[in-house]
Amino acid sequence: MTVEQLEKNMTSRELSEWVAVDVYHQPITNSWAEAGTVAAAAVAPYAKKGKEIRPDDFIPKQRLPQTQAEIAKELSKLKLISR
Repeated sequence: MTVEQLEKNMTSRELSEWVAVDVYHQPITNSWAEAGTVAAAAVAPYAKKGKEIRPDDFIPKQRLPQTQAEIAKELSKLKLISR
């Protein structure tokens, strides 16, 4: 259903009720969080002792464009995790 169709066929109150049902009773799955959890569990046995691996470590975040030096610094962090 398009936004225009939604505005024509559903009141604000009805939409609010559906949002509440979704949030509190039938949450939409977050595939990034699920994938992050699986990745964290898979990597945890190989992590450096004392290093906490969290699902958020594997969820992409929006960032500003990086310079080559910044990219190299981020890639070097991967080496630290696996030691």
